Amino acid sequence: MPTKRTLIVVGYGNMAKAILTQNTYIFTHYEVFVSGRHSEKIDAFIQECGLEQKVKVLEIHNREIPIENSDVLLCVKPKGLESFVFVGRANCVYSVLAGISITEMSLRIQASTYIRLMPNIAACVKKSATAVYIEPRDSKNSVDLESIKALVDSFGKAVIVDNESLINASIATSGSSIAFLALIAESLIDAGIYEGLTYPQSVALVKQTFEGFADILQDKDPNALKYAISSPGGTTIAGLAILEQEGVKGAMMKAAHQAVQRALELGKSPK
Repeated sequence: MPTKRTLIVVGYGNMAKAILTQNTYIFTHYEVFVSGRHSEKIDAFIQECGLEQKVKVLEIHNREIPIENSDVLLCVKPKGLESFVFVGRANCVYSVLAGISITEMSLRIQASTYIRLMPNIAACVKKSATAVYIEPRDSKNSVDLESIKALVDSFGKAVIVDNESLINASIATSGSSIAFLALIAESLIDAGIYEGLTYPQSVALVKQTFEGFADILQDKDPNALKYAISSPGGTTIAGLAILEQEGVKGAMMKAAHQAVQRALELGKSPK
């Protein structure tokens, strides 16, 4: 087996947990270190994720994190980047920081290749839809692309984009959209209860409906699916008419757009 690369995970929040937990690929191909500002929180994170035998703690002294010849996964909040001094030059830096451009990132951490990611919380079940932007662009023509895509695919599916601005755009389609879908699921569960189902019955039916919808969506266009279900003068089209009258589609697009704008604001806010 080839020598393992070194992966330094900076941060111990929900996304770090989602990416690392039960990730066979990462622990097979990397020696993993976790670093952050608070050692007690790192210990709690490692214990909560069951990673005691899989990761090591990288201690910080004077805010300095040594990164020479390592890969780095930045999982801190956008403003948290300024809390550290990165010493050396990394091979690859993977960043999930919303709104922080590669230009800004490169002022704080030196690397041969920068990879911006926009994953979602489905990484915890290795089903994240993750937009990926790589710089320099030459990296996409080298063997590096294979290892980059393999790492991202280890917690879902990578979709490589050719413009950095599309990382923020993907917040609309995948980054924040699970929260929007959760609201829809909650609404349908409540609707079931309103119509007489018990809470467990309604939850079970909505969960299975979402699972079936995800499978059908692999092969069928959403618009075609909508009309396949809608009989003339039937129940489904009657419900869809109300959703159109209430502007649900427009509201969803506005919500997604607002999430993207917020990412841009975070990128411009004083650090």
